[in-house]
Amino acid sequence: MKGILILVFVLILLALAFVIGAQNEADITVNYLIAQANLRLSSLIAILLTLGIGIGILIMSISWLHLRVQLMSANAKINSLKKDH
Repeated sequence: MKGILILVFVLILLALAFVIGAQNEADITVNYLIAQANLRLSSLIAILLTLGIGIGILIMSISWLHLRVQLMSANAKINSLKKDH
């Protein structure tokens, strides 16, 4: 239940971010390290929001995988100690 509420909250925030981004139609120049591009502000907001969410999910997945490996190691140690007794 808690997960569903968090998911709904995140989806509402994302929808709000895209609505706000859609209101910004000004053209801006974005300078990268190598090149530059002219983008609408709403497009830049959407790209950066998606990139940020993707990086956040990647970091969260790596952390989750690390904790999962630690849990498996701890369970293996517990099982080996149970066999000794």
